[in-house]
Amino acid sequence: MHPLNTQIGHLIHAANQALPPDLLGAGTRNGAALDVSRYQSGVLVANVGEVDGGPTATSVSYTVQTSPNGTDGWVPLKDMDDNDVVLTVTAADTCAEKDFNLQYADVDHSFLRVVEAVTFTGGTSPSAMAGATLVFGGGQRLPL
Repeated sequence: MHPLNTQIGHLIHAANQALPPDLLGAGTRNGAALDVSRYQSGVLVANVGEVDGGPTATSVSYTVQTSPNGTDGWVPLKDMDDNDVVLTVTAADTCAEKDFNLQYADVDHSFLRVVEAVTFTGGTSPSAMAGATLVFGGGQRLPL
C-alpha cells in the first residue's frame, strides 16, 4: 500500500477551529486570524446542528477572508473564477465543505479568517447551533 494512502498526516493540518460551535441568533461573527504562510490550500468544514424557534428559512454562510497582518485589510479570498469563497448551509443537522486554493490570495496576505453570517426568516427568537473548522493542506514540513 502506498504511504500517501495511509499516512497523510504530514500533508494536512486539521486542528484549526475557525469558529467554535455556539448557539447563535441572527448576526455575524468573525473567526480568529490564522497564519497560513506555510500552506497552499485548504478545506472549510461547516457544521450546523439543531435550529430552534421555528423559522421558515435558515441560512448560515461562511466567507473566507485574507489579510496581510491578521488585524486589518481583510478581503474575501477568491476562487479561480474570481468569485468569493463562500459556503452556505440552509438545513439543520448538516455538515458541508468547500475547498479553496491559497494561491489566489493576494501575494502579501498570509493570514486567513472565516466570517459567519446567520439569517432567519420568521420564527420566534430563532437560533442555530453552528461552527466551522479549517483543514490546511500542502504544508511545508517533512513527514514524521
